[in-house]
Amino acid sequence: MDGIIKIKAESLRAQVYTKLKEQLMKGVWQEGEKLPSEHEFCAMFGVSRVTIRAALQQLEILGLVETKQGGGTFVRNFSSIQNVDTLHPLIQIQKNQDLITVMEYRKIIEKGTIGLAVEKITPGDISFLEETYATMVKDSSDLDDYTKADLAFHCRLAQVTQNSMIIKVHELISEILNTAMWDLIHRIVGKKNGPIYHRKIIDALKRKDKAECERLMEKHIEKNLHAIRKNMKPE
Repeated sequence: MDGIIKIKAESLRAQVYTKLKEQLMKGVWQEGEKLPSEHEFCAMFGVSRVTIRAALQQLEILGLVETKQGGGTFVRNFSSIQNVDTLHPLIQIQKNQDLITVMEYRKIIEKGTIGLAVEKITPGDISFLEETYATMVKDSSDLDDYTKADLAFHCRLAQVTQNSMIIKVHELISEILNTAMWDLIHRIVGKKNGPIYHRKIIDALKRKDKAECERLMEKHIEKNLHAIRKNMKPE
């Protein structure tokens, strides 16, 4: 396949992920199309199945592809991502400062988002949020499953607002938000604190306590900001 060459340098997962993302953006595989098997990708890139699987998991976390149990990996509709690809290298989230930039944005936007969502949330929405929370606290959940649940929680809140502007902007920058969340959880905070605040936020949503929801969301994100700043190393 044009554009794909075997990779021998370090950081194999990151390189495979980057190359596959480029191919997806170029439209090598269309929405709904099944990707080559892990075995086929191994031959294309000259790397192990573990490396391929890790790269595909990253693409799935970012919402670019979807893996169906026993059916393979398929391309999702990610046209909105192409509109913000010019924000590279921020999309790569390679520095703590990039994370801080994203989290500062989230602190402002998500406080307002949950304030609007609390007025429109339904029992079905609450059930969905409870399911994401159950995944986050499950002992058997690995960091990938945990991250997907965390992302789904915040994405659902945006949808609950029924505000087309909030929903559209969230879709447009979803790759940035998802990449930042993946990096934050896998590299800095792990499973710490997230479940605690998600539990409190769900309970406040059930009570339709707008002020408490806003306070908890702001404190939740501020806690992550503190962890990022603490992790920063002097230049």
